[in-house]
Amino acid sequence: MAEPAAPAPATPGPTRPEHWDAHYAAGRGFAPLGDTERRLLADLCPARAGALALEVGCGLGELARHLAATGYRVDAVDCSGEAVDRAAAAAGPDAATRVRFLRFDIEDDDLGALPNPAYDLVVFRLSYAFVRDRARLLRALGRRLRDGGALVVITPVAARTPAHKRHIALDESEIATLTGGWTQALRRDADGLAMLVLRGPVARDATTATSTS
Repeated sequence: MAEPAAPAPATPGPTRPEHWDAHYAAGRGFAPLGDTERRLLADLCPARAGALALEVGCGLGELARHLAATGYRVDAVDCSGEAVDRAAAAAGPDAATRVRFLRFDIEDDDLGALPNPAYDLVVFRLSYAFVRDRARLLRALGRRLRDGGALVVITPVAARTPAHKRHIALDESEIATLTGGWTQALRRDADGLAMLVLRGPVARDATTATSTS
């Protein structure tokens, strides 16, 4: 099962930039992008002409570089300056022309300061579990999707995650809350990770079934 490398216990807590700066400075990272994830993203979220993607919690930039290689122009943001610096340094010349790595705290900074007002794809890979105010952020990012755009969350599932790593995963109740405010919610298995593809944000109190077909 693919899962993030759990950050070592530190103070301040795991939602703060200083924690993640120490995490990346120590040479830690997250599980590499898997072939199943690549295939599902290609099938479910192909890049159309001029497509823009926002990756939230880009870490060392592997997914951002992959999205760029498949045709997206990517704004890749992370609250950790250490991660952003390392990601930018690892980008080759081709990726550097299609990816902007930005030190940006998606919860605390003004979303109006993002480089683009709207995106075809917004993706959280192994980062959504660390968001503090999930409902507020999802509503705000939903308003920044272009017509036909998708918000994708790739996450460990609590039932498949050891108890001491529970903080990196979502349980079924959290997944239901996440998918409930969208007109379309697809769920796919990516080698033990849940990939949730959400389209059409609707009213806050609306609910919708999650399709696994």
